[in-house]
Amino acid sequence: MAELRELRGPAVSDFTSRVRCLIVIVSSSRGGSSMLTEMLRSSDGLVHLRAEFNPFLRIAGLDFPASGTGSDALGPEHVQWLDPAVRQVLDRELALDAGMPATRIADTTEFELDAAWRFFIQWPHLDLGLAEWTTVARAVLGRLRERHGWAPDELPDVDGFQAELIDELRARSFPVNPRFYDLPERLFSHATCPDGPPGPFVIEEPPFVLPRPWRRATAADLAANPLVIKAPSNAYRMNFLRALFPNARLRVLHLTRNPAASVNGLYDGWQHPGFHAHRLADPLRIKDYASHSEEERHWWKFDLPPGWEALADRPLTDVCAFQWRSCHEAILSDVANGSADYLRVRFEDVIRGADSRVQTVRRIADWLGVPFDGGFSRTVHDGIGPVVATAPPSPHRWRRRARLIHSSLDQRVLATAEELGYGSEADWI
Repeated sequence: MAELRELRGPAVSDFTSRVRCLIVIVSSSRGGSSMLTEMLRSSDGLVHLRAEFNPFLRIAGLDFPASGTGSDALGPEHVQWLDPAVRQVLDRELALDAGMPATRIADTTEFELDAAWRFFIQWPHLDLGLAEWTTVARAVLGRLRERHGWAPDELPDVDGFQAELIDELRARSFPVNPRFYDLPERLFSHATCPDGPPGPFVIEEPPFVLPRPWRRATAADLAANPLVIKAPSNAYRMNFLRALFPNARLRVLHLTRNPAASVNGLYDGWQHPGFHAHRLADPLRIKDYASHSEEERHWWKFDLPPGWEALADRPLTDVCAFQWRSCHEAILSDVANGSADYLRVRFEDVIRGADSRVQTVRRIADWLGVPFDGGFSRTVHDGIGPVVATAPPSPHRWRRRARLIHSSLDQRVLATAEELGYGSEADWI
């Protein structure tokens, strides 16, 4: 990691101090934040990280259990306690990742190094050197360009590049399973379904993101444009983020989704071969989870709210409802303290249909102060496919498990749902 960090430079210095506006997209896990964030990436007026925020906290030693909070929660004291050298590493890694999607590869060497960094945080335990990985990646990219007639600065098929790279590494006996990636199933149908995590520890949680052409943010970009970050567990870190970005105006985009649909999505995710977040010393005894794999039982999936220990032997739907409620309660509590510039949006309005999607994202753009035009407008009008989804969003999909889900919606969950505007189940799509 240190070698790659230096090779990938230079980077904007004092990154977190240079950010002037921080947009924090917060939602429960399986609440639609990945899809909304991907739409916002098509705006020229925003700066993004290439994936979620959590890997950078792991690199800095601010994750569970090292943080000492017993959960995903972090406070301003964690910024104060950071060793200056670790703070510098965190700043540099964020600066190297932040930017905007690009249509072309401006610098092939930079693209290779960025793609290598992403691969090595996905597979940190592999005995694979940078030189060998680079040789394979260059050969794959060369073959694709020759086969399809791409120009040297083109990469129009990031799915195909990643799938062929994985196949080549597997041919060299590296156990890289494509099912841990956010790839179309046609590209990994030949691979066996894993019965555990991708390795003994994780930095980036699967499903893994793919490398893409990218333009790194400059100091001028940070001065002029908001930085957007998203991770459901940021709901428990709002004051930490205020301390980490001391000169930024912090704005909260709160994405909601009705509890039944969210619990259903979480239930699917817990039984999916990805979404491993935290390895626990003792195996979980959650009913309906990982009865086939003792190793899998050591892994908590998605965000880790304070008080999770009380759910370690409860039915899986109860765990999912607890994750949904805890996240939204934390956001509402932060807003109630009057410290947030806040907008609430319903995910149902994003997926209800084209007219509703356009109206909703236009409202977000107005709040953000970015133009709703060009590629941004086209992307929203056309819509995008599912992002890190276990199944495509569809109205009332949760009703297939209605009886099971209803059993987990206690009074506290229902009270939170009503506060968020989901008082009537007739509106739960």
